[in-house]
Formats: sequence, C-alpha cells, structure tokens
Amino acid sequence: MWFRIAVNEKPENVVFLIQNRYNIIRRSAKTYYMSGNIFEVYRNEDYDNFLAENEDGWLYYNTHMDFFPIDDKITVSQEIEIAENIKHFLDSCSLKSEIIFESDEYIT
Repeated sequence: MWFRIAVNEKPENVVFLIQNRYNIIRRSAKTYYMSGNIFEVYRNEDYDNFLAENEDGWLYYNTHMDFFPIDDKITVSQEIEIAENIKHFLDSCSLKSEIIFESDEYIT
C-alpha cells in the first residue's frame, strides 16, 4: 500500500520542515527514507494556487510526497498512523495538506 500527501507549499520548504521534525535519511535529490518507507518529494505538474482553493483543491497543491513501504513488516494501520502523524504536523505548521491512499481501506 502506498500513500501520497499533497501539500500546498513549495517542495523545498516541505522538505525543510519534515527534516526538522522527523528522522529522515536523504537517498537522492528527491528521495528520502523514513519509518520503513522510501518517499519522493516533487512539485505537482498540475499546481495551480487558484484551483487549490476549490473543494478538490488538493489536486492542485504545489507538492506531492509519495510514500512506499520497503519493510515487509509494516502494516496498513502503521502506514495510516505515519500518514496521519505527518498531516497533523503539517496542519500545525498552518499548511494545507491531504492524504491520498492507493485503496479504499482508509476513508476519512
């Protein structure tokens, strides 16, 4: 199961905040390791700050972070916990963010 966190902030600012809050390891220019996941941070090609204010605004948020578990022992509930923890942190920084999961196992 993979998940995405869309954030309406520049990728470099998101990385800065995440690095200062969580124990992450940089693997390449856009790829990091955290809590049994590899994740990539990149600019959304469909970014549109005006459209980001609409009901489905997360589709147009500036940054996407895609998380892929690489530890076979990570459960779906652990992935949900990681995603919710990151979203809560981003919310506390007054950033708009949204969690998107690959399946219907998680419904808010």
